[in-house]
Amino acid sequence: MIKLNFMSVPGELATGIDLLQTELGYQIAADGVPITVQTQAADLTVTYQENQATISYPYPAAFFRGLTALVAAIKADQPLQLNETPQFTTSGLMIDMSRNAALNLNGLKQMIRLSAKLGLNAALLYMEDVYQVEAYPYWGYQRGRLTESELQAADDYAHSLGVELIPCIQTLAHLINPMKWHFMDQIRDTDGILLVDEPRTYDFLRQIIAAATRPFRSQKIHIGMDEAHDLGRGIYLNQHGWVDRTKIMLDHVRQVIAITKSLDLDAIMWSDMWFNAAGFGYGDPQTVFPEALKEQIPDVDLMYWDYYNNSQENYEQVLRLHQDLGTPVSFATGVWTWNGLAPNYGKTMRTMAAGMAGAKKVGVKTVYATMWGDDGGETPFTAGALGIQAFAEQVYHQATPTSEALATALTTYQNKQAANYWLLDEFDQLPELTAGNPDATNPSKILLYEDLLHPLFQANFAQVDLTHHYQQLQAKLDQVQVQPDETELFRFYQELARTLVLKNRLLTLIQQHYRSQDRSAMAQVVPELTKLAQQLTALQTAHRQVWLSLYSPFGWEVMDIRYGGLIARCHSSQVRLMDWADGTVNTLPELTEPNLVNGTVTANSIGRGLYSEIVTTSKISGV
Repeated sequence: MIKLNFMSVPGELATGIDLLQTELGYQIAADGVPITVQTQAADLTVTYQENQATISYPYPAAFFRGLTALVAAIKADQPLQLNETPQFTTSGLMIDMSRNAALNLNGLKQMIRLSAKLGLNAALLYMEDVYQVEAYPYWGYQRGRLTESELQAADDYAHSLGVELIPCIQTLAHLINPMKWHFMDQIRDTDGILLVDEPRTYDFLRQIIAAATRPFRSQKIHIGMDEAHDLGRGIYLNQHGWVDRTKIMLDHVRQVIAITKSLDLDAIMWSDMWFNAAGFGYGDPQTVFPEALKEQIPDVDLMYWDYYNNSQENYEQVLRLHQDLGTPVSFATGVWTWNGLAPNYGKTMRTMAAGMAGAKKVGVKTVYATMWGDDGGETPFTAGALGIQAFAEQVYHQATPTSEALATALTTYQNKQAANYWLLDEFDQLPELTAGNPDATNPSKILLYEDLLHPLFQANFAQVDLTHHYQQLQAKLDQVQVQPDETELFRFYQELARTLVLKNRLLTLIQQHYRSQDRSAMAQVVPELTKLAQQLTALQTAHRQVWLSLYSPFGWEVMDIRYGGLIARCHSSQVRLMDWADGTVNTLPELTEPNLVNGTVTANSIGRGLYSEIVTTSKISGV
């Protein structure tokens, strides 16, 4: 462990310097490397030579980025001359806490430390119902909600490291989960959307906005408002008749902004509904906002989210459209942690490079990298390390980093190897398909959840060689060298690769033997399903270890149900196959059904699906 002697440390840095000792591996000591620390207006500058160091920084998180680079140089016994100019005033991660994988306090602190080490000075916590609201005990019940004191502790921790924590909630749509509770019956319009112009709705919103912001120093709040496509089409329609959705939207935003202003809060909202109000699709560069609409939009900052487009020109055009609305606009790109079980780095890198370049070109001051967890939060946030690093490098440099520069930065700031994380991209990037996975196909998720007897995507898979691909990926993952803090993560992905190899083999054999009516060969397959069940248990165990190191245990039960279903299907499949193999039954309807192409197979995709769309065509739940 190296020793550092900080000279004249500004008070805003003292606690953070102490907090990062273990993380970065240094001791504060009088006989350590002397470090002169000073503030300056624009650049982050770090020098180290002849056992002397200086760090000049524009804001605290930039200092901690500089400190991380300095420690790496000292450990490597190499001189350092670093000069970087942050391209944005505010930058950070948007962490999805609401798709079952709700960070526990330790997991949240881990993400805060990472943000500080990379020089990111803000973080949006996307919390639909995972924060405590005393007036509503069912709000976030059994959902991994953090208490007010836990969020205060996280905010104190973040403040010490120069990171502004900002609550990101929903005040109109995306509330399907909490609407299962009866206390929301009287403020429901349609599934997941609140009832506008109902006084009880605004009493409720005042309570949750106050509760969501109370733990934080920041006066900012992200109020959501996105994708409310069925607004006014339920109870509101029964009460008021057919009212133009734009009018309903404007009325609601005005009332919510009145609440935030009364609480001295600065509100931010997603911008997509204003594009819909103008009669265009979200992100359409041909959008024309009517003057009447522009005049009526309340005083609220806008955030443009787009992690699908590869065109810098498109991003520039759409960001300028936002600026034309006359309100401050920020930009949200994405680290694709919601592709399935592994990150989609191809799509991350292409969309992020184009979007960040566009944001710089038009002078956007605030940027975030979203880390969504759609369909259950299956991909651990720590698997997104390479994408997070790419975002940080584009914050601190005008140009998009080369692959070599990104790999070097990942080693410097996270002590990780880029090649290892690029392997994770291979779970869904098949060699036969277009590089970069532009349509976000997710064959690894499909293969994992495919039914053994009546799979839905086998005809799609005829276009690719999954056997060879996943065998190669398994061999490469088995050879990776990782740091101790990466062991559990890569064990999970090693087990996933093993599972996919075995399951694909058994799926193929079951189909082949049934088509050829080879009952003897099928009898040989039956015992191997026990091995698959055991392998699925190993995968479940590895995944659980990663999950519990980051997230609340609430939410994991969904993954247990998914893994448990897969294991149960192994056992049921054994019974069915053995009955056929020994002649107890003459046909298996499950295997007699033809394998039809599911959706459209293209050069970009052999399919994409959520769990419920992959595992069965039957109804999992509901009337």
